[in-house]
Amino acid sequence: MPTVKIAHSLRVFSRMGKRRTVFSMGSKWVLGVDIGSTHIKVLGIDRTGKIVYRDQRAPRQITTDDGGFEQDPKEILQIVLQLIAECNQEAVVEAIAFSAAMHTCLVIDEAGNPLTNVWMWMDQRAADYAAELRNRGLDRLWYATTGCPVHPMSPAVKWLKLRELYPNGRPVSLKDWLFLRLTGKLITDYSTAAASGMMNLRGHWDLDILRWLRLSSQSLPPLQDMTFSLGQFVVGGSDGAMAHYGLGIAADTLHAALTWGTSAAVRVTQSDPIPDHFIDTGSFAYFMGHARGYLVGQALSNAGNVLSWTAKLFGLAPSEVIRIGIEVANTEDSLPHFVPYLYGERSPVWNAAMTGGFVAVRSHHDKVHLVAAVVVSLLALLKGAVDRLETAVGSVNNITVGANLGRDTLWGQVVSTVLNRPLEQSASEDASVFGAALLASQVVAWDISRQIIAPQILEPDVSWLRVQFRVAQETEWLNSEIFSPMS
Repeated sequence: MPTVKIAHSLRVFSRMGKRRTVFSMGSKWVLGVDIGSTHIKVLGIDRTGKIVYRDQRAPRQITTDDGGFEQDPKEILQIVLQLIAECNQEAVVEAIAFSAAMHTCLVIDEAGNPLTNVWMWMDQRAADYAAELRNRGLDRLWYATTGCPVHPMSPAVKWLKLRELYPNGRPVSLKDWLFLRLTGKLITDYSTAAASGMMNLRGHWDLDILRWLRLSSQSLPPLQDMTFSLGQFVVGGSDGAMAHYGLGIAADTLHAALTWGTSAAVRVTQSDPIPDHFIDTGSFAYFMGHARGYLVGQALSNAGNVLSWTAKLFGLAPSEVIRIGIEVANTEDSLPHFVPYLYGERSPVWNAAMTGGFVAVRSHHDKVHLVAAVVVSLLALLKGAVDRLETAVGSVNNITVGANLGRDTLWGQVVSTVLNRPLEQSASEDASVFGAALLASQVVAWDISRQIIAPQILEPDVSWLRVQFRVAQETEWLNSEIFSPMS
């Protein structure tokens, strides 16, 4: 790709306000590009492992009255091309690897042209088809075969609806289509395919499920390791797989990664997950590639999105919701309950139809009590997810978090206290895009492991022990009153 020669070094700011360093002519970078649900991010690192560039754009979110949540693939392609072009103006880009949100699906024709927008994981339009699979008793079989629960998020379930509209089309992930447009080759990696609900735990497209879906393996992309590359472009993996890679977590060590954003997840890698264990705890189990193991974890649909909803409802900033909620939960005796399933729920019940609301509200409760109830319920979701994961895989040795759950954040301090264990704070602000950049550096044989900064340790804070006790009670209440894991 073309570069612009720059004869001197200077400091500049990207349009997102993030600082980047522009080097003299001949600087070499690798890039990670993360195709997220709300932002497209790029991160550049040089041969020393230093982050030298970061930027992001927000694609349009398209919603429909029948539960659709879409993005325009052509718009996303243009954003990706713009971000890459801007990097090419400042350095020689050696390799570009991708991270992408799981469970995306669009339909393409034989020429690779999109017939639909991208259906994101939040899309609910296939809910009736998920219910039909459960009614036929196929949900546990498919779950045990693929490690992917039967849920409207699953591209396999989405395809049951989409095939009625586009019987001659081909379902692919957004990352698959972008790689096709950038390289001319339709390829998917194992971690992305695992989240489709069509690949079995042995790492092959499952022929029995494909027959049910009226698909052939030839209609789906060939499966490759996340390091597969064509020219500059590295196929990469799912955001979960890339986050694990970016956080530097070794395989099969029961070292967990806890991520918090619009949604949340806690994950470990295992060499040989047991279906009964991950099914009975409502965990997912996604094959990441030969010799890479399986990503086993809990996925929460309600996290930062519920904080944002609460902030909007009460006219507060999300940081104020956290501060007020924690302070009130730590001092007040009586709080209402909050059922936090505003966006349905994934782990442990995989029920997109679940709803939320306040319970046991009394006349003396006011805004701050309601805010505290929301915060306590979200902390209870995190605690419950970690507890269930440990039931599935055994005691977790360490938990690594990103900077948004770090030592300098009140939220991170309280999460550490609620979980009653130290958290390792990664130096990376965004583990998925950082993981993609690290993968790109591996493909071009850069040895930058010595440059990765050791994590800081976040210890539980005795100041929040009352919150810890309250969250433990709320976790028990949610488990007993609201749901039980799917069986």
